[in-house]
Amino acid sequence: MSNTRSRQSPRVLRKAVPVAAVATVAGALPALVTTPADAQGLTFKSVWSQTVTDGRPISTSSPNLAVLDGAPAVVVGDKGGDVDAFSLATGTPVPGWPASTGGVPVESTPSVAALTAGSPDDSVFVGVGTAATPHEGGYEAFKPNGAKSWYVTIHNPGASFVSGIVASLAVGNLQGGTDVVAPSIGQQEDAINAATGKVLSGFPWFDGDGDYATPALADLYGTGKNDIVNGGGQTAGLAYEVHYTQGGHVSVTSRTGNAGASSPNGGLICTYNPNESVESSPAVGPFLAGGTTGIAVGTGNYFPGAPDSDVVLAVNSHCRLVWTARLDGLTSSSPALANLSGKLAVVEGTDNEHGGGSVYALNGTNGSVIWHQSVNGEVIGGVVSANLGAGYQDVIVASTGGAEVLDGRTGKVLATVDKYVGLQNCALVTDDPNGTIGLTLAGYNAHNVGTVQHYELPGSKGSIVDETGAWPMFHHDPSLSGNAAAPI
Repeated sequence: MSNTRSRQSPRVLRKAVPVAAVATVAGALPALVTTPADAQGLTFKSVWSQTVTDGRPISTSSPNLAVLDGAPAVVVGDKGGDVDAFSLATGTPVPGWPASTGGVPVESTPSVAALTAGSPDDSVFVGVGTAATPHEGGYEAFKPNGAKSWYVTIHNPGASFVSGIVASLAVGNLQGGTDVVAPSIGQQEDAINAATGKVLSGFPWFDGDGDYATPALADLYGTGKNDIVNGGGQTAGLAYEVHYTQGGHVSVTSRTGNAGASSPNGGLICTYNPNESVESSPAVGPFLAGGTTGIAVGTGNYFPGAPDSDVVLAVNSHCRLVWTARLDGLTSSSPALANLSGKLAVVEGTDNEHGGGSVYALNGTNGSVIWHQSVNGEVIGGVVSANLGAGYQDVIVASTGGAEVLDGRTGKVLATVDKYVGLQNCALVTDDPNGTIGLTLAGYNAHNVGTVQHYELPGSKGSIVDETGAWPMFHHDPSLSGNAAAPI
């Protein structure tokens, strides 16, 4: 029997979103575009603004929070192959940064972790590469001073050595240390020791197709050990004695990969296979009935006419489908799990593929719509949440039409921020050094140049940003665990 699938080329989305889609205003952009105030009076103050030094746009890489040079910093990747780092307080570049991949684009969100006990600073980890240039890229780590720590390229002979990594690297303890894991846009997923760059036992794991979703890490079965939750796509075919169906998968893989198994795709704990690819990054948390753990994902648009396009799927920890919610557009953006009214809701942004989008808050128990709000642009990256003072989570959505703040209980627009900057990722909400809530947006301006903008909400209380039930950044926390139960 053949050990390769019928299609080996990397998958790409049917619609490539132009990076300069909102570049409609010539000349200098206003430093602050805000805000229709309602009774809550949400008005965000512009604190600092930076453009990236290589002049290239920031696309799907979301800003993340790191500790560098002894202080909080914003880290984000750009299309020119830089990983940029700016002081959260002042916006000044952190000494030693930006770090360079040698020109290979960074579309993944940087993840961060301190690698030694008591370390004041974080190391930074990125996936490097893009579907447009699939034969370059890999997994890369940088020291707190911006120097390269290690680089690992994946071995994928079945796809002519496709090695690009568009997914972000989730950080967690897989095999006794601090490890990172992400799939490639080829057919393999690697898990790597974050300190040494050594590939862990049982990896690479044969994922069956090119994947873009960042894994979630969670102890799903009460073993005290993390499991790997993946989303991806697959084409019908045979590989290593397994018949793959056309569509996608939401799967749980052992932290030890295929170790002890007879084939490279061994170690799979369970899988659910929709008939459309899973492009969004899984969100894991106790949102199902009775507070049981569920996995929420959106889907892509690779297979025209697939019934599972434009839906959000919720499966349980054994990969059994619990509910499906059909929305008004593409659901490839990553869902958030946020406490909007006393329990976790699934919050998802959509892309109507015609310049617009929406945000839905869905009941975590059954997928019914709590509220639905149209927004100014296509939602490509996802949504985040924070308690902005009302006592519950409000929702911040980044889109190709800027960023909007929505009331978490009603969906009403509370503020519009950076309306002339295009955003294809997630916003970042922080506890700022001055004690207020900060909001960082990273995207591209009218000249198609990467820009990072930081705002603060005067009079707010930054210490509540990381309260239980919050989802203040892409994939929940700086480790990108995708796990609502993980510390922020």
